[in-house]
Amino acid sequence: MNEPRRDSATEAVLRRRAEQLAKLPISPDAGDEVEILACRLGGERYAVETRHLRSVQWASGITPVPCTPEFVVGIVSVRGEIVTVLDLATMLGVGSGSRLGQTWPVLLVGLPGLRCGLVVDEVVGVERLKLDRLQPSLSGREFTRGIGPQDTVLLDIEALLKSGRFNVSDE
Repeated sequence: MNEPRRDSATEAVLRRRAEQLAKLPISPDAGDEVEILACRLGGERYAVETRHLRSVQWASGITPVPCTPEFVVGIVSVRGEIVTVLDLATMLGVGSGSRLGQTWPVLLVGLPGLRCGLVVDEVVGVERLKLDRLQPSLSGREFTRGIGPQDTVLLDIEALLKSGRFNVSDE
C-alpha cells in the first residue's frame, strides 16, 4: 500500500492542528462549571456530576438479595461485573416502591474502590451547571451540594458513597 510522503512542514502543520483540536474551549465567563446528568426521581429533578458517572444502563433482570435493607434493589451483571443496585428514591426519602420486574434507568456511579448502580425514574440529559448559581440545600437534605436552576438538586455522590450509611453488613 502506498502511503503519501510527508515532509517536515506537513508534519508541523498536522501537529499544530492536532494540538488546537485537543484543547477544550473555555468561555471567559465559565467560572466553576460542571457537567451534570439530570434525572427525575419521585417527581423531583436531581443531578449527578458526570465525573462520577461510569455509564447509564437500562437494567432489567435485577436479582434480589435476601436480608438486605429496603434501599437495596439487588444485583445485576454489567459487562461481566456484578454491581449492587440501590434505590436512590428510598435512600433520599423521596419515595419508594418495588423496582423489581421492571426496566429502569440505572446510573452506574463510582469512586476508586466504590461502585454501585442508582435507580432513577427518568434520565433527562447532560447539561452544564455553574456552581456559583447553586443555592444552599434545604434543611434535612443530606448528600446534596445545593439547588440549581429548574430546582435541580445536585447530589454529592462522593459524600453519599463514602458516608457508610448505606453499607450492608451481615449483622
